[in-house]
Amino acid sequence: MKGIRLDNSQILVISKAFRAHFLPEDHLWIFGSRVDLNKRGGDIDLYIETSMSAEEASSARIKFLTNLEIELGEQKIDVVMKIRDLDLPIYEVAKNEGVKLL
Repeated sequence: MKGIRLDNSQILVISKAFRAHFLPEDHLWIFGSRVDLNKRGGDIDLYIETSMSAEEASSARIKFLTNLEIELGEQKIDVVMKIRDLDLPIYEVAKNEGVKLL
């Protein structure tokens, strides 16, 4: 995918794991240093919008991250989640500066 410093197989793993653990109407973005083509390295920052309850989303997040560690190996992955009507400034930054995967 253009504009992301991950290869297609990594993007596929992330997308597949997201679909396995979150709802079909939920959305996923990658943001931060991995969408800056001038940088190198860095952690993988993911932003998720979900309509799950906080408890469901917390459980899904753990399963999602476990799945990613198994598939991608151990690396730094940060997940920011917007659950229902909660609104924080980081959400807009992630959406505006990030790349929507799903």
